[in-house]
Formats: sequence, C-alpha cells, structure tokens
Amino acid sequence: MGLMSMVVIGLTVAQVTRWLAESSALASYVLVAVLLLSSGFGVPIPEDIPLLVGGWLCRRQQANLWIMMPVAWAFVLAGDCVLYALGRRYGHHVPKLPGLRLVLTEKRICRASQFVERHGAKTLFLMRFVTAVRAAVWFAAGALKIPFWKFIAYDGSAALLFALGYLLLGWWFGDQWQHIRHYTRTLQIGLLMVVVGLVLWQLIRYRQRRASDPGKSTGDLSA
Repeated sequence: MGLMSMVVIGLTVAQVTRWLAESSALASYVLVAVLLLSSGFGVPIPEDIPLLVGGWLCRRQQANLWIMMPVAWAFVLAGDCVLYALGRRYGHHVPKLPGLRLVLTEKRICRASQFVERHGAKTLFLMRFVTAVRAAVWFAAGALKIPFWKFIAYDGSAALLFALGYLLLGWWFGDQWQHIRHYTRTLQIGLLMVVVGLVLWQLIRYRQRRASDPGKSTGDLSA
C-alpha cells in the first residue's frame, strides 16, 4: 500500500466518518460499492482501501458485516467485469477513457496477454492477489476472448477470498490504521504463497501424468 493509499485512508477516516455517523447503514454500503466500482473505471483507488473501510464501518456498527460481505464481493467482481468488457470491446488497444491509462498501458497489456496465453485461465485466480498487474490481466482476458463463465469462475472465487479477507482485516484492526499496512502486505503475501503452491502442485501432477503415459502425449500431438 503506497502513499496514495495512506492519503486515501486519512481522508476517508477524517472526513467521511462524520457524514456516515449521521446517515443510515445504506450510506455505508453505497460508499463501498461506488468506490469499488470506480476502480474498475480507472479511478486510482486501490480496492483494498474501500474494503478496509467497509470492515471498519461494520466494526463501528454503522453497517452489518453479513450484508457488507456480498455487497463488497459483488462490486469487486463488477469492477473486474468492466475491465474484461473493455478488453473484449477494444482488443489490445487501450480506450481513451479518463484515468484508465494510469493503470493500463499497451506494454502492460501485451505482457499480461502473453502470461495468460502461456498459463491459461488459472492466471485469473492468481493475479487477483497481485495489485500491480491485475487490471491489465482482466483487460487481457477480455481481449483474448476467454469465455465469460470461465472468467467469473476463476476471478469470482479469488475475489471472494480477497473481499472477505480485507473486510475482516478492517473489522479487526480498523481502529489501528498505523498497523494496517503491515497486516495487508502480510495477507497478500500469504494468500499469494498459497495460490502459487496450489498451481505448482497442479503442474507437478500434470507432468507426472504426462511422464507416466507418453503414448497419450504423442497421440495428443498427432491429433
């Protein structure tokens, strides 16, 4: 989480709290939903910020955690779907939309496309936990015409873990913002290690099957 993230946290805590305290719980859900969806349109707001704030608002009883969870998950996924749809519409050419070129470049999309082509749809799950490149991966997935159901299956399951993890982190440590940076980075690294371990395990099993049945591999190549 960089300087921008810390500034957003400071502004959110200092200025929004007073307004939310005088509003209904609906205002909390709307705030989190709008911020999450805005990130899908290129607004430079890290997704972890509204999720942390959402958990913190639930801790302060200004929203219900059980309602915030599906709201957060749905709008995290909605923001991803926006980038996917833009990729299907514009291909590998970045549309000239305000703010979008701050997170998407031709070079970044090209690299993301190569990575997705090489490793397949499982990349959509893995890259959810890599902040710097995930926007380009969602765009590349659309440009490569990966089936929408597959995009939802992989990214949706990863988005569920992502959203719940950050909401709970905000709920547990929301009043200790000076420690949030440490815990969020630890959470990201931990989740990424688990995902990488699962991917490596699947690759090892796949190679073992190929090695134990070379005739099938030869048949597949000649088909």
